Amino acid sequence: MTHLKTPRANALTSVLIAAGVLAASVPARADQLDDLQAAVQKLQAQIAELKAHQAATDQKVAEQPPAVAAPAFKIDPAPAPWTLDAQVGQASALPPIPRLLQLQGNGGSIMLYGDIDEFINVMHTSKGITMKNVQDGALLRSRWGLNGSKDFGNGYGGAFVLESGINATNGTAADQPNANATGLTTSGRLFDRQAWGGMATPYGEFRVGRQNTEIFTSGNYIDYTERTMGSVVNNFGAPARYDGDFAYISPRISGVQLAAHYAVGGGGTQTAGLTSQGVAQFHADYLTGPLRVGYAGLVAKPAAGAAMTKEVYYHNLYVNYDYGQGTIYGVYIHTNNGGGALAGTGGNEVGNVPTVLPGTNATVNTAYDIYQLSADYRVTPTLRVGGVWGDIRDSDSSAGDATGWSLGAYWQAFSNMMFYGLVDQMDNSSKASFGLAGSAGLTKNFSGANLTGQRITGLQVGGLFRF
Repeated sequence: MTHLKTPRANALTSVLIAAGVLAASVPARADQLDDLQAAVQKLQAQIAELKAHQAATDQKVAEQPPAVAAPAFKIDPAPAPWTLDAQVGQASALPPIPRLLQLQGNGGSIMLYGDIDEFINVMHTSKGITMKNVQDGALLRSRWGLNGSKDFGNGYGGAFVLESGINATNGTAADQPNANATGLTTSGRLFDRQAWGGMATPYGEFRVGRQNTEIFTSGNYIDYTERTMGSVVNNFGAPARYDGDFAYISPRISGVQLAAHYAVGGGGTQTAGLTSQGVAQFHADYLTGPLRVGYAGLVAKPAAGAAMTKEVYYHNLYVNYDYGQGTIYGVYIHTNNGGGALAGTGGNEVGNVPTVLPGTNATVNTAYDIYQLSADYRVTPTLRVGGVWGDIRDSDSSAGDATGWSLGAYWQAFSNMMFYGLVDQMDNSSKASFGLAGSAGLTKNFSGANLTGQRITGLQVGGLFRF
């Protein structure tokens, strides 16, 4: 350790030096020499005393532990691991996204998170019409949210999610006001995407509230787009989320993870019981090395006394294989959820009507089979390219069939910023009217007359900022 010299020690040293010079340069009498030697001895004793004092001080400092200010919360630790396993494989997993603000302390954490996703969309229909505009949510609907967790100890803990969608092109809420929707005010709902609380245990996780469906969350496993813009499955539609949903998610044991949901009728509104209009879900996912195989599906009951009494179903089988530099995906879907049979509850449309299945849409009598193949390739650690081809088949008539494809690239330019570009197409048979869709429904789109029987070609270029 370096000792700091006190001003007094420096002064004494100067006196000694001066005394030595004086003694060497000036003839001295015997009495003067005696006096000078006495003064030097006195100064030397004082210097020794100062050195001993400094050494004692240094020893005390060395024995004390360093003072560390322990803040009440830590900012920007790793995101809390409350989310379900959602990685397709090493090759297709994007770099971790560092969230901008997370507070952590006393065994708990809370994080503010979200994203802004805007893109230029150019679409052309074979009818000769071209549309150019700015849209929101090609990959992720723009949103903001809060999630938190608390460790209770011994494998138990609590968690919650509150998430609200927005249209970043104009700042409006994703869930627009609807005064005619039962159970809603004219202001619409604040947390339209998710609003649930849950408890983790050594035996699995339990949740209740408005939650994403297992079909929705397994989009990562379906194709290179993670079932967003450019996916034929996404263009057809997928049930997204339900009110009043009770869920159980098991631990992954021997590669298998199970999940089961039941959304009570109408989200528990006065017009429906706990069994009428309920939605049951089941998800089984098996992961072994580079191979993943799974099923995600649901069955929804119509309202009591509904004109259309047939249950709505959506059965989704998927498989993917991580070959090292990318992933190959395959999916088969069998469903009668076409044309908006589950619209208004997070079906083909993410709406704000709290009822689950009104039973008024005749499309429940038409079944569809959807086949889709996809693959991606990681060019660099931050640049990924991919493609998809899909076929939609109407069980009633081939006039309702459609085929589609897409090619896309995703560049993770910075830790929180991704740029992307896609070219995609849907080719409708004479009575089919499937268009292009992103994570959010297009706010500006072709009318039915410009979709039915037409070929729709699109180009999307945009950016996704995650915070």
